[in-house]
Amino acid sequence: MLAAHSSLPDGVFWSAPLPPDSDFTAEDPLALDYLAQQVGLWLFPGFTTRTSRAQDYAVVLYGLHLADKAIHAYGYRSDDDTRTLLYERWERFWALATLQCRDGKLPRGDEDAMRGIRGATRAWFPGTKPLPLDFPLISRQSELGGLGAYLTSLRAYGLLSPGSLRVAPAAHEIVAAFWSEPGERDWSHLYHAYALSALDLGAKTIPRSRGRLTLAGLGRRSRLSSLVRRARRAQQERLWHALFLAARDGSTLALAERVIAAHEDGVSASEHILAGLLRGRWSGLSADTRNKVEVALAFGRLSRVLLGRFNRAYGYVHDHGWVADVDAVAEAAFPRQDAKELQAACGAVLAARDGSRFSKLQYHGPGLISLLSKLHASGPDDSLRHLLGFHHQVQRSRRGGGAWVREEQGKLVMKVAGYSGHASEPGFPPLKLNVIRRLLTDLGRIT
Repeated sequence: MLAAHSSLPDGVFWSAPLPPDSDFTAEDPLALDYLAQQVGLWLFPGFTTRTSRAQDYAVVLYGLHLADKAIHAYGYRSDDDTRTLLYERWERFWALATLQCRDGKLPRGDEDAMRGIRGATRAWFPGTKPLPLDFPLISRQSELGGLGAYLTSLRAYGLLSPGSLRVAPAAHEIVAAFWSEPGERDWSHLYHAYALSALDLGAKTIPRSRGRLTLAGLGRRSRLSSLVRRARRAQQERLWHALFLAARDGSTLALAERVIAAHEDGVSASEHILAGLLRGRWSGLSADTRNKVEVALAFGRLSRVLLGRFNRAYGYVHDHGWVADVDAVAEAAFPRQDAKELQAACGAVLAARDGSRFSKLQYHGPGLISLLSKLHASGPDDSLRHLLGFHHQVQRSRRGGGAWVREEQGKLVMKVAGYSGHASEPGFPPLKLNVIRRLLTDLGRIT
């Protein structure tokens, strides 16, 4: 249906399916995705939303170890810029090996789908001819590839030497067992030599076989699912120790053990796990960890309510020709019969013992607390203005942009069209519990 508008929108954007290796999320009008990441860090300080595969830790560590070997073997400069360059060579080689063992077929969401899968798929081709080594694996590979994704976590766990890209002694056993268990009768040294040859920067391609070895064989031994597929129990134990038993914070191991217990009871949803923990299910928690769980559950429920209210407001303006009366939008977004739900959600975060953590965040946290204090006791019109004001602050701090809808002479006018999130009900954020479940699956703790 065509309709006249009092002014043109300032911009247009759209949503599209994201590739498996994408590091981007859909537009987040209230910075709730960002805030959820911070809450996840309170629960699991050593992990990020991108550190979801246990074998990736081993891949990155082995690649950095291999880079040091290449520096000595080929006489390259011994600095971190060179290590990064050589690691990226290894990452491309490893991605090709994984594709080779899967005959070039890695559908979206596959257990072996790695970061940079689209770039590797474009470079790989069937047959026996050598494969290229210098191809774009992923845009800004040093940031968005495996090293960029896992670097912070590796340093947090002491698996890299402080201030460098050298593998620390704590990771030596993981690296030594990358291809197979020490002492097994295998060809680990030959696999190592094959991989090392890929880091010869003078070589533009890599053969698909080297003596008795094949590129596919390397892929089968090192792909992301190899810990489970090859029943690498000793290597799983090393990684479990490095990532969970050795965690220096007080909540990572305790919460991981209870995620395992919840799984055994058939509970996997983040909200249900957190709610069960607060009820004392799966044994008690320390006061500090319980406080983190309390604020995480409160924030998760709040984010669902707040995003739902924004989506109602945006959807109403969208469905009424991009211009609508403020009063009508307020009644649609903040109906009086739902006022208690909003007040309870705001009050739970404000009352949480660790709720003050939001005020200490550099971005968006203080604004959120201010918003909740206002929403806790405001009517529909004021609630709408407070929510849209927070949205405007978020957008302005990101890229100097403005609100997607803006009030003009008693009307709300669409300024940025194309947000599709309003068409679906918001869910409870995973708060990094999905990352922990994926890691625990790789480590054989969840089956």
